[in-house]
This record gives sequence, C-alpha cells and structure tokens, in this order.
Amino acid sequence: AHRDEMTTAMEASRAPPLLTIFALAAFYATPAQGIHFDLPGRTQKCLGEEVEKGDLIIATYKSQEGRILTVTVTDHVGQQIYQKTVKGGKYTVTASANGAQRTCFFNTEAMPTVVDFDIKRGLEAKDYGNIADKNSLKPLELELLRLEDIIKYIQTEFQRMEANEQEQTNINNSTNSMVFWFSIFSMFCIVGINAAQIYFLVQYFRDKRFKDM
Repeated sequence: AHRDEMTTAMEASRAPPLLTIFALAAFYATPAQGIHFDLPGRTQKCLGEEVEKGDLIIATYKSQEGRILTVTVTDHVGQQIYQKTVKGGKYTVTASANGAQRTCFFNTEAMPTVVDFDIKRGLEAKDYGNIADKNSLKPLELELLRLEDIIKYIQTEFQRMEANEQEQTNINNSTNSMVFWFSIFSMFCIVGINAAQIYFLVQYFRDKRFKDM
C-alpha cells in the first residue's frame, strides 16, 4: 500500500509539467486565423508583428473587392524588405534580427475595401504537407513530427524567456549597485561640505576675535 501511495504521488508530481506541455502543444497546433479590416480609399494602415532573428514569415493578402493595394514590409530599423502594388499576393521573408516587422497597406483607389491578411511565422510557416510528400510520411508520422517541432519550439521559447529574465535581473543588480555607490558618494559629499562649512565658520570667528582684540 505504501508503494502504491508513493507511485501515485510520483505520478501526480509529473502530471502538471506534462499537462502544461500538451496544453501548449495544442495551442501551437491550432491554426492561426487571418484578420480582416476596412481600408478607406487613399488611406494607409500598418500592422506590426514581433519576430525573432531567423524566423520565417509567410503572409498572404488580398482586397475582397479587387482594389489595387500597395503593400510594403519594413524590418525593425525601417528598411524596406518587400513592396508590391497588386490586388493580392504573398510574401516570404526571413527576419534578420529581433524586433518589430511592419506591414503597411495603402489603398490606391478612391473606393474603400476590405483587406484579408493572414501571416504565419516560425513554426506556423513550416510546410508540413511538402515535407510529408518529400519523405513519404504517413499521417501519424507527420503528426509526431509536428508535435516534436512544437515541443522544441516551446523549449526554445522557455529558454529565451529565462535568458530575458536573467538579463533583467543582471540589469536590476547593476542598477542597485550603482544606486548604492552613488548613495555612499553623496553621503561623503554631504559630510565633506558640512565639514568645510564648520571649518570656515571656525576660521571666521577666530579671525574676528583676533581683530576685536
């Protein structure tokens, strides 16, 4: 009975991490939904997306009414990496650095339109259908591959979050150290100023006393 209780306890201790992984896996396995927005005539609208260095970004766009759009994509420093004037299209870019990537849509016509925009990055942009065809994978093998990639992606995200947290901790420690030494310096300055004031007052009254004599 004692062994059964220990086994149950061990299984319970393992459950939360497994549930967390599967929950996150299910989240990342869910296909992302595209967005739709109104774009008045002769008007521009920009959308931002945070990307990581090396991320593959694949996006499709079109005007529902067939209006001519000028689509411009810029990287984190504002450098243009894609531009076309079309009714609809697709672009594929690879992020050169961490930061915000902007996609701007300009309606070149006077009439308003509704724009369909679907963007995928990182794991979402991977073409598993093409991989299955090239490697002759069965459906179950393909799902296992997708799950493996999802878990690797989650691990990478956790590592990145830990690195960011450590960086913030280092910055806070550095700031606290600077504040501490600045406080010490300020205290010595105040003590020095008070000592100088006392010295000059003593000298002033001493000279005044000698003059009175």
